[in-house]
Amino acid sequence: MHIIEKIIDYFLVFILCSVIGWVCETIMYVLRDKKAVKRGFLFGPLCPIYGSGAVISSVVLYGRISDFFAKYGDIWHYVALFFLGMILCDVIEYITSYVLEKAFKTRWWDYSYKTFQINGRICLTSSLLFGFGVATYIKFVQPYIFFVFDDIIPFSAKLIAAFVIYTILIIDVMLTVQSMKDVIKSLRELEQYAVDNVQKGIDKVHGKTSEYIENVKTNEQIDAIIKKLSDEKSLLSRAKKYFPTMHGEKYNEAMNLVFPKSETEEEAELRKARKKRIRSGTPVHVDDKGDVILDDEEKEKPEGEDSEKKDA
Repeated sequence: MHIIEKIIDYFLVFILCSVIGWVCETIMYVLRDKKAVKRGFLFGPLCPIYGSGAVISSVVLYGRISDFFAKYGDIWHYVALFFLGMILCDVIEYITSYVLEKAFKTRWWDYSYKTFQINGRICLTSSLLFGFGVATYIKFVQPYIFFVFDDIIPFSAKLIAAFVIYTILIIDVMLTVQSMKDVIKSLRELEQYAVDNVQKGIDKVHGKTSEYIENVKTNEQIDAIIKKLSDEKSLLSRAKKYFPTMHGEKYNEAMNLVFPKSETEEEAELRKARKKRIRSGTPVHVDDKGDVILDDEEKEKPEGEDSEKKDA
């Protein structure tokens, strides 16, 4: 009975933290964008990444490890939890990024443009936030949650709540999986269409973007698929908002059709490239406004050429 109760407790912690994470992200984006944006993949108000992080951190750190550092005082206790939480979450984020990329042939997030990062999968900024979040949760929040679950809420109430929430969650996951299958099917059709047009000579890469886009608009079936996938309520559109740097090689052309890059996005990528070149020590020219000017040869140069020269 004790093991079953613990499993129920951690499941309720997962749901609670997932909902809190969803609420926090929603508020943050409302303040930033001045409009409500549906966060997360699931249809319900859940961001499972927060619940998963809370449960894993609790299982690994809460108890003997946490108690061991607690005897050195509150400050050292918090510092130890900060670094342990940072390392733990970095490992989780790195493995998650790798598994998702291998499973979907898509890089869901990419920190390559940041100064301190590892293979674009984890970066210093997110690591510090993870460490702060885990330390605060384990030291100040988790004890009160377990106190409420153990001493206030009876086991029968927790069992009923867990059963009802679990049933709803399973239905939500099934609907999400089915929606994802439909998205992949549509992307596969778009990708095949894009490849066929490139083979016919309508290549948007070689200065024929207008002809390429116009050809898309004349195909009603393809245009309908693009409109469906680009709708802000669609699963793919929500995923793109959740992971703005999401990109992949398997459905790259299809993604470019659904989310064509605007001029501001291209400028943002150019700024990132310039910053990268400055940090690498490559000589650049600067105009009166302080903007970096790249020669035509430098603009056309492949991204990995500088690193190849250094390796040579």
